[in-house]
Amino acid sequence: MRLKLFEPVRLLLAGQAARAHLLDLSVTGALVHCDSPPCVGDHVLIETNALGVKGQVMWVRVKRFGVHFDQPLPQLTVDRVVRGD
Repeated sequence: MRLKLFEPVRLLLAGQAARAHLLDLSVTGALVHCDSPPCVGDHVLIETNALGVKGQVMWVRVKRFGVHFDQPLPQLTVDRVVRGD
């Protein structure tokens, strides 16, 4: 189940940091918005105060892209990010 949110995050790609926003989140992936999105196949790190997760970009549409996480997140972590803890 994907949970909608609008959470600012730091996106790391090949050592470069960019500002981005999580638009939805699940245990296996996320929908992300970034002014300069990565390319399909890129590996990224998404960081917030409550989250640090690596994944691969599966698709890109304009400034939105889908990330499939390398390892599923615990549901408690997803819930904490959505609540803003």
